[in-house]
Amino acid sequence: MKIDKGVPLPPRIAKRVKIGPLPLKDLQVGDSILIDCKTDEEADQVLHNIRVRLSRFKKQHPDYNFSSSISKGGVRIWRV
Repeated sequence: MKIDKGVPLPPRIAKRVKIGPLPLKDLQVGDSILIDCKTDEEADQVLHNIRVRLSRFKKQHPDYNFSSSISKGGVRIWRV
């Protein structure tokens, strides 16, 4: 197998948004957090990422319920 150097990532992978750890366990019912986004395109990507993470979190913590939406300035997550 040959090792290639200097091959750029495909655009789909290169444009992934990275979100740090979320304090989901620390949120009380009625609390929310805002993840800042610079553009609408970034907000769409972040919202998708957040919904996947919330789904995975909920599988391990069935007592937690969340709602997420694009909000002014970014994406907001509420514990409901």
